[in-house]
Amino acid sequence: MFTSRADLDHHLTATGTWKNLHTAVHHSAPRVTSYPHPHEGEPVCGFSFTEDTPRPGPARTTGTILITPDGHLTVRAHQLPGHRWLTALRHLGDLAPGALRPGTRTTPAGSAPGHWALCPHVKDRSFAGDLHLPGDVDAQMLTELPDPRGDVTAMVTIAPGSPQALEAVWMCATGFVHVLMTGAPAPS
Repeated sequence: MFTSRADLDHHLTATGTWKNLHTAVHHSAPRVTSYPHPHEGEPVCGFSFTEDTPRPGPARTTGTILITPDGHLTVRAHQLPGHRWLTALRHLGDLAPGALRPGTRTTPAGSAPGHWALCPHVKDRSFAGDLHLPGDVDAQMLTELPDPRGDVTAMVTIAPGSPQALEAVWMCATGFVHVLMTGAPAPS
């Protein structure tokens, strides 16, 4: 879709995607700070974030948001409160209650559009999911089950099924990031 990082960056700016992502970081609660992600020659755009003041426990929430030349937007988060992650996933699509509990029944592959299709992953310590949304938008996620403090390490990738779905993908992704950072849907 994009032939250079500069072309991708220009399109992210022109569509308001950068502004929406940085607005979510600016309104984050608890506060996070973003900084450029070291791309080391990769043709990706994005940034990393770190929680300003750690919660009780050994680590701060950290993560990255990267957009690839094919329009995929990936969010990775470490030491994130599990309830916040689930709230953001539910912003994208329906998710079974208690999805982070070990032994929770998962949905069959190929579930209805707008519903996460979940499947167990590595030895019941994590689960993966697929989501198909209207407008040729697909999402995939991997979530580790929570640690004793309820924190998770997780990632989600939201991807276009066609070039025409690019802006719909970025709109879904910025809404997801806003909920992840603030705990509330983005203002209209």
